[in-house]
Amino acid sequence: MVTKNITSIELKTDSNREFFLVHGYTGSPTDFKKLPYLLNQKFDANVRIILLPGHGTKVEDLDDVTYEDLINALTVELEKDIKLGREIVIGGVSLGGLFALLLASKYSVNGLFNIYSPYVLKFPFNSKGLALAGKHIKYWKKLNISARKREMREGLFSYSYIHGNGLSILKRASNELQKNISNVICPTISISSNTDSISRRDSLDILHNNLGSIIKKKRRFSTRQHNFLSHNIFFSEAESEIYEEIINFVESNSLFSNLIQQPKRVVAIVPSYNEAPRIGNVLEVITKVNVIDEIIVVDDGSIDSTEEIVKKFKDVKYLRNDKNIGKAESMERGVRSTNASILFFCDADLINITKEIIQDIITPVIDGKFSMFIGLRGNIMQKTVHLFAINSGERALTREVWEKLPYYFKYKYRVEAGLNYYVRKYFGGFGVKTFNYSQPIKEKKYGFLRGTYLRWSMNIDVFLAYLREIIETYI
Repeated sequence: MVTKNITSIELKTDSNREFFLVHGYTGSPTDFKKLPYLLNQKFDANVRIILLPGHGTKVEDLDDVTYEDLINALTVELEKDIKLGREIVIGGVSLGGLFALLLASKYSVNGLFNIYSPYVLKFPFNSKGLALAGKHIKYWKKLNISARKREMREGLFSYSYIHGNGLSILKRASNELQKNISNVICPTISISSNTDSISRRDSLDILHNNLGSIIKKKRRFSTRQHNFLSHNIFFSEAESEIYEEIINFVESNSLFSNLIQQPKRVVAIVPSYNEAPRIGNVLEVITKVNVIDEIIVVDDGSIDSTEEIVKKFKDVKYLRNDKNIGKAESMERGVRSTNASILFFCDADLINITKEIIQDIITPVIDGKFSMFIGLRGNIMQKTVHLFAINSGERALTREVWEKLPYYFKYKYRVEAGLNYYVRKYFGGFGVKTFNYSQPIKEKKYGFLRGTYLRWSMNIDVFLAYLREIIETYI
């Protein structure tokens, strides 16, 4: 049963650029939702998504479709486009992601994105019992999906059943890829989520580590949308972020030879929790900094008038967490809501901060002199103990640094110490400069008892970050 008949998607332009996309098993070209049209418009590129053999009609038409039928159909079409001399970026979702990787292991392409590629299956999909069952039970009824998901799929193609042959085809594709994955040498981004219903949790890491690509990136989203036998992250709340992630990867790595490099965009991200008395003064300054293109305040569940004050600044984007999740997680949310290539993080309670100070922190990163630059405050504590000084919240860094920072460090107050360690180890160090500005001490802001408790909580987080550094360095 299908909800809508479907055909291949062919978006044409006069350019030599092409995105060759591969949909999933019991899926269709509509698997990618808006992505083909965004790629077509953004890059003036041809976009092709051929309808795989047996697909687009009824599930019974998949009865005799084999792995060879699918890979051969893709190979024939890709070779046609290569003979036209096109610059090709391949992409795929689910089984289509495995096929995209297989094609990239054989043909010279400009780049690759694979989404939800089930490289290493989880139980029970890796069991022989389920594989045997698939040979005897042709059609597996899909579980009921939420009203929200039905709404997201409205007007798009879908089957009501999964075909039993799908698992054996998927395993065959995975086995073939394991033999050839080191031959994938083009720039590659691999995307998955924490709720992938088919792949093992470490599947993304194993795939990423075995690629032969020098330029490669992995991204694991946190989503709540996926149910058993539902395997397409485009039908989740992360949809828009995935579009941005793919477009940014194509742009930042210039996957097409005649792409014009976009100017570097700078975003100021201000995590805030109950800083109503102070955040207005900080925003007054940030809004006057010429090199900043975008300002985002992430309110970490404040119960004071922070929202009211922030919304007085018309050019400031306001995000509010439903509950208090911590500084690092708020910073992460800010990053995910922008496509800026340079990130400036700034605390919301600064005293005597100026636009000149902020510009002096950001400029060395814009100019490419450093991957991260830290502004040191004039606090007594920071003047006395250098270890505390370099954990300053005012810093500019490239998006690449943030994306590569391990998740262990993106937790509460570990984040600054974690950034220091990671940039020192993997990006050749960072720049620092002392400026005449400060921050009120916690004991003054919150009272002696609560302030002392919060300070020691922060110190413990910082200690854990440095402990991790020591362990990774010497053990």
